[in-house]
Amino acid sequence: MTKISRFLLAGAGCLALAGLAACEDNAGTAGWVDVDEAVTTPAAEPDQDAGERVSTREQHFDAFGYYLPFEPLQFGNWRLDNVFIAPSSDFEAWEAGGRRDEMPFGPVFVDFSDVNSPTGTNELGGEYHTVTTRVQADYYYLADGAFTFEGIDPELGTVIIDGALHGDVVRAGDSQRPAFTGGVEVGGERIRNISLRWYGGD
Repeated sequence: MTKISRFLLAGAGCLALAGLAACEDNAGTAGWVDVDEAVTTPAAEPDQDAGERVSTREQHFDAFGYYLPFEPLQFGNWRLDNVFIAPSSDFEAWEAGGRRDEMPFGPVFVDFSDVNSPTGTNELGGEYHTVTTRVQADYYYLADGAFTFEGIDPELGTVIIDGALHGDVVRAGDSQRPAFTGGVEVGGERIRNISLRWYGGD
């Protein structure tokens, strides 16, 4: 079961977004993740007789970081703030059944802010929205060259992120080039050809 928390953000900093524009939705087109420059390795198709898919990752690829839109990505009143991927050591602990108290949302999650909610100001003077939603992955596939996230929120609906994770950018700690290119779908609304930049945190 997906664990979803809706909470008031009391003092988190607001991360700056700058750069590339996201292309408009083309919901009627099959194969909606359409990134010319990306070479993706798709996740294995599930065995229809095997029940739920099992989340998997490339064992020696550490993609730790926050992945931030170059330009705002908004679905209704909800703005995608970041995708978080934990370090390999946290994945190992989680997959072994540990860290459930320390990592209630697992090693991969997506944060959204309600842009209609009140705003606050953090200690650095940045503005943030006080109502947020964090969506945990029901399924993830993580590798150098590919990333898939699927989760569900009772208000947002199904959240899908699928495309190419660029390991060379991540390993270089480069926050100027796209670290992820692909598509995002929230509650049936699709945005294609988006880019996320890597951020290592404070």
